Amino acid sequence: MKSKETSNQLEITIRFFFLSLVILGFLYPLAVTGIAQSIFPSQAGGSLVRMNDKIVGSELFSQALNSQFLFRYRPSAASFGTIPSGASNLSPSSLDLRTTVEKREKDLENLGISKEECSELLYASASGLDPHISTRCAYEQSKWISGQTKMPIETINELVHKYTEYPLFGFIGRERVNVTKLNLEWKQMLHE
Repeated sequence: MKSKETSNQLEITIRFFFLSLVILGFLYPLAVTGIAQSIFPSQAGGSLVRMNDKIVGSELFSQALNSQFLFRYRPSAASFGTIPSGASNLSPSSLDLRTTVEKREKDLENLGISKEECSELLYASASGLDPHISTRCAYEQSKWISGQTKMPIETINELVHKYTEYPLFGFIGRERVNVTKLNLEWKQMLHE
């Protein structure tokens, strides 16, 4: 009698496992993906940015710079690679971190960019792929870029303003600039 009861429980367990696998492993993900793609097609597809029918990046990720006249991202400990992405995991007391930050400070100083206005350019983001900088830093970089390209600073600042993102509902997050979208349009303006 005990073995019949045990076999019934085993049969119920196996059926429940396969039912859960079908529902939670296939049907639920397909439903959520379908809903997401119908309501938010761009976001569900990776927020890809296209230029001339060619995918040139995602507005969710920073990219390695290929020109000195582009707006700078926060540094990346993973060289802007998505696999593996991540931080350097250096502690605040690390000599390597101190040396790296001092080098970045000198680089900004040589460009005439204020490290106080662009302090985020001294430290990598946690993911190493964050495409955002503060508006303060974007406007600071505008001065340098205007001097280098001879483009009127007003034109550059209008572009910065165009790609400024504001806090969600007015209080969640901070005002920031998406450098990926900014650089893509800026490249078109420079005809690079």
